[in-house]
Amino acid sequence: MSIKHRVRDLLDNSDYAGLRALAVEDRRAVPALNRLLFDADELTRWRAVRGMGEIAQEDPYLLDKVISRLFYTMNDDSGSIGWMAPQALGAIFVGDPDLVEDFFPIVISSIENEVFRAGAVWAVGLVAGYRPYLVEEARDSMLACLGDPSPEVRGLAAWGLGRMKYEPARKGLTRLLNDQAELNFYEDDRLQSKTVAQLARVALAKLDEGASV
Repeated sequence: MSIKHRVRDLLDNSDYAGLRALAVEDRRAVPALNRLLFDADELTRWRAVRGMGEIAQEDPYLLDKVISRLFYTMNDDSGSIGWMAPQALGAIFVGDPDLVEDFFPIVISSIENEVFRAGAVWAVGLVAGYRPYLVEEARDSMLACLGDPSPEVRGLAAWGLGRMKYEPARKGLTRLLNDQAELNFYEDDRLQSKTVAQLARVALAKLDEGASV
């Protein structure tokens, strides 16, 4: 079985411990995992994102070249658009913050790029749950995303602002409580169909938790 098929098989079975072990045993697993960020299957792409974070936790030095490549694919000159690059960088950051902390503002700034907006919003929301001070500069951009034409962006912005516990977002989140547009949301290692309203409701509950502290 090729290394790519071994990595895919581990992702298909949600075997992240096996993936970490394989990456340490065979460094080819990391570029193979990186290629799966471009897979046609959406769940495989998301599991590859999680896999990047798992490897960062296991042995961050394995990701040196991949991180550079991910940032490069967010550049117009790369010739290969890294659709999942912001998400992967967010997951890597959570796995080992020192790897990308200095460069995370690049991910934040990509919210302004329609191509990467949803992924960057998700990455900001993810990081907000671990080092919220690093995403404070994204607050205004995240608020603006509550009015984005894309249900995916609106829903992810609502989710992220809840994790930021950003009280000024309450009014915008409340306006989304009747938004029944649907999006695929990666949670518990699977894709779930959610409405924007559901994610806004969860976010408002997070704000309430913050207010009661």
